[in-house]
Amino acid sequence: MRLDFTVHDASGAFLATVVPREVHVELLWNQVSFAELTFDDDDKAMSVLGEGSRVRVLVDGVAHVDGPVVGIDGSDTEAASEVVVTVEDDFRLFRNLGWQNPAQPLSNQSSEYKRYSGPLETVMKAACTDLSTRLGLGWVVPASTGLGSSVRVEFRMHPLTDKFTDLLTADQLTWTLRGGVVDVTAGELFPRVLTRESGIVGDFTWSLNAPTATRVVVGGEGEGTDRLFQGFTDTARETSWGFISEVFQDARMAQGETDLSPDGAEALAEGAGTVSVTADLNETSWFRFGAYQVGDLVHIQVGTVDTTEVITQVVIDDTPGDGLVVTPHIGAVEDTAGSRLARQVARLNKGLRDQRSSR
Repeated sequence: MRLDFTVHDASGAFLATVVPREVHVELLWNQVSFAELTFDDDDKAMSVLGEGSRVRVLVDGVAHVDGPVVGIDGSDTEAASEVVVTVEDDFRLFRNLGWQNPAQPLSNQSSEYKRYSGPLETVMKAACTDLSTRLGLGWVVPASTGLGSSVRVEFRMHPLTDKFTDLLTADQLTWTLRGGVVDVTAGELFPRVLTRESGIVGDFTWSLNAPTATRVVVGGEGEGTDRLFQGFTDTARETSWGFISEVFQDARMAQGETDLSPDGAEALAEGAGTVSVTADLNETSWFRFGAYQVGDLVHIQVGTVDTTEVITQVVIDDTPGDGLVVTPHIGAVEDTAGSRLARQVARLNKGLRDQRSSR
């Protein structure tokens, strides 16, 4: 694997290629991927890294993180002086807001909300197109192929990520922004089964959780006795688990809608039972980044668990002591803000230890 790092100005014009002393990259599924690049404080790279600069992280020539510098942190001890530059991928732009009336100024938000309906991919691409047009982002949004469940989504100054992340997870779809192109894709299934005997699955945790919803009552428009209610039941779920669990879904924004099945399906999906495995995976000669990507699926057989999981994270570390280490992960990903803080504390402690040992 080859890592390259190029610096660009705010317009995207190339400025320089840089070589960090240490690298920590986290490629995240349907979240903001980021890179932390460590330099000596007198590295010439610092002349081009700063407010308004952008960094592209290329893995074997392909950009996997491409976005602005969002933080620069320095430390100075007797042993060493270093600077850590944090870069976030442009996926962060999906945190911007979906307006009720994206084609009009704030003074004319006359619509109560903006509604999109259809297959999830179609809905997402329509919302992204409106966001790109409103903010002048110039995104290219390919025509939808109709991936995903049928959904209905209403925006009233909601971040796009708030509305779409859970829906993507339920459908195991991947949302990307690469080179100004927005896309929604289905991950590929890795062709071999991963087991402990293969050497890929190390320590792991697994869980089997009962559903929290087997029946959904959806409340639509109307007040009091005039309110529209519709019910939806997953009979297979009730037969399998042997109990009934009712929940209520408020869909009062669905004004004018007489079919509340998208809301029912969404609530049933959120309340489904789960079988999940959480583990760091080990790369081998036949299981290496490039043969798999973030968002791809792997078939896991460990103990009594036989399930298909999404690769939710790939961590790439390159340090003088350990060299290049790639760690794919399945299952839940720890809070990235918390993990960044933990690494900052670890770096400070390392600096203090180095300072003591140099005395």
